[in-house]
Amino acid sequence: MRPQNDNASPAVLHFPRRNILSPREASHYLGIHPFYLRAMKWLRCGPKPISINRQTLYTEAELRTFRLGLLGAVGVEEHGGPYRETHGHAMAEATGAEAATPAADPLLVLLSANLIRRRAIGVSLWSLLVLGIGIDLILF
Repeated sequence: MRPQNDNASPAVLHFPRRNILSPREASHYLGIHPFYLRAMKWLRCGPKPISINRQTLYTEAELRTFRLGLLGAVGVEEHGGPYRETHGHAMAEATGAEAATPAADPLLVLLSANLIRRRAIGVSLWSLLVLGIGIDLILF
């Protein structure tokens, strides 16, 4: 039996040239609510998760690619463009208060909600079509 490790586990696991983040840290990295990340995972329209010991984790490179893909879909550049990323730490330091919750990125929240909505509508319509065809085959 393996002894318990008394060290506090790091928030980010470091692998050679890769950072692995938990779902909560991944949602903070993207600037969205954790529920949006979970909904994107269920609908299979979000960043590709990896599984380590039955835990869902995300690579920083995959999150960065997903973020840039969302921003690129509306023609916005993250660096060198009109869009500037705001960090919760900078806002907390400016106000002199400690940020209890991470600052949400309003643009990415809207883009994520739109992506979830479009995918959910598509899945619903396709499932209704399949249900209708199934009923039609049973009745006729």
